[in-house]
Amino acid sequence: MAAFTKAHALYVLRRVYGPDHAAALEEHLPERIDLDDPKDVELLFKLGLTPDRLASELGGEL
Repeated sequence: MAAFTKAHALYVLRRVYGPDHAAALEEHLPERIDLDDPKDVELLFKLGLTPDRLASELGGEL
């Protein structure tokens, strides 16, 4: 199961997409994001994020 906290996701988003993009998404992210949960995956797609890229970027840090 690939799950991580909002704080960790924001850290990665800042690195991958930049601080402005991360700040714009912060209010929309839940406190815990589970890439195995269809609801969370759907939310990421709506926000223009791909779970595969986030999982890849988080891979060494989970």
